[in-house]
Amino acid sequence: MYIRITFSFSLNSLYFQEADNMFACRISFLAQPKKSKTVWATTPWTLTWGNQESIRPLSRSALRAVPSPRIKALAQHKKDFSLQTQLSSPHSLLCEHDCPIWHVSPSVRNVMVSSRILHLANPKPNHPNFTSDRQNVQTFISYAAQTAKMTSRLEQLSLPRLRENTHFYDPGRPESPIRPVSRRAGKARASARIRDLSTPKALSKDYIPPREPTWQA
Repeated sequence: MYIRITFSFSLNSLYFQEADNMFACRISFLAQPKKSKTVWATTPWTLTWGNQESIRPLSRSALRAVPSPRIKALAQHKKDFSLQTQLSSPHSLLCEHDCPIWHVSPSVRNVMVSSRILHLANPKPNHPNFTSDRQNVQTFISYAAQTAKMTSRLEQLSLPRLRENTHFYDPGRPESPIRPVSRRAGKARASARIRDLSTPKALSKDYIPPREPTWQA
């Protein structure tokens, strides 16, 4: 009985010791800083210009790798088609819709035009009674109009109409109102409803006035 208890106790102690070791290893693993995935862009490499070395170090697998035909095709530089466009005509039948030149296909050039189309293609003529704008029109003033004398009535009618400006009033005395008040309005008596509507709105029960910006010491 004693041997069984000691054996079980030793097993438990070994189990807890192994669990503590695993926990310590896990803590030490989690305590390590996270490796940056942008190490190529953040690590300052020491470069020596003129030694024919690459800017960034290449792995052995990358140096021994054999590119596929697709990678070789993608590694080709872009061709320059500017010389071909300069030698060829700038306009063709496949131009876009915003081309400033109207391209006519050869089939349209050989079409026989009917008499109806020729009739519709003629410009619309002007009306027989149409008179064009006169140029260099000279106005003649009669002698009677030049020697006429204006009467007082015509002078009065020729004056512009004066309108009272209702936006601004003469302030007058300080005790007088800004806008003129009629006698009926001055003698009128307000009803209970008008007095009730003229009273200002009361504040709420929970209203708290704003605090003063300065602290009182």
